Amino acid sequence: MKKSLFAITCLITAILLSGCSSTSASKAKAQRPLFNDFQEMSTEILESGGIAVVGIGESKSLELALNKAKTRGRVELAQMLEVKIEALQKDFMEETGLAENAQLLAQFSSTAQAITSQQIQGSAAKELKYEIINDTVTAYALMELDPKLVMNQLEKEEELYTRFRATKAFESLDKEVKEYEAYKKAQTDALMAQ
Repeated sequence: MKKSLFAITCLITAILLSGCSSTSASKAKAQRPLFNDFQEMSTEILESGGIAVVGIGESKSLELALNKAKTRGRVELAQMLEVKIEALQKDFMEETGLAENAQLLAQFSSTAQAITSQQIQGSAAKELKYEIINDTVTAYALMELDPKLVMNQLEKEEELYTRFRATKAFESLDKEVKEYEAYKKAQTDALMAQ
């Protein structure tokens, strides 16, 4: 009885103490209002159908920190876009039953590569800010991509686009494009009203 009571007490104590500890990374993020602001902006864009990420760069040099943030943002943007296109491709192939069509797979791949090389590599940060803490510059870059770019690139591949338009994957992408356009219009209207 005493042993089980002791074990239960130790277990409860361990649980309570583990709730008091937190990692330095979570403390650092909680103490960085700029990071939180950028995450909120990114989430708002994502919820409106766009593609957005926050790139972070640290250095003793302001210019280097800003460049790192933009570069890391572009890398994350490319990865997110690749996942999105793979999901569209999978949905398309499942719905049309064309999973074995090598030509269509190649067209999807070329679409993803074209968007990455043409749009992401030359992209500019939508928002760019930095903070200096203990002689270290931490830069934040909000990188954004309009989902219409995916649609426009798919339109260039006529056979693929014709088949793609007849699927639910197209409807989903088209809905995201329209939501994103409404979001951008609302942002523009809000800026004009100021």
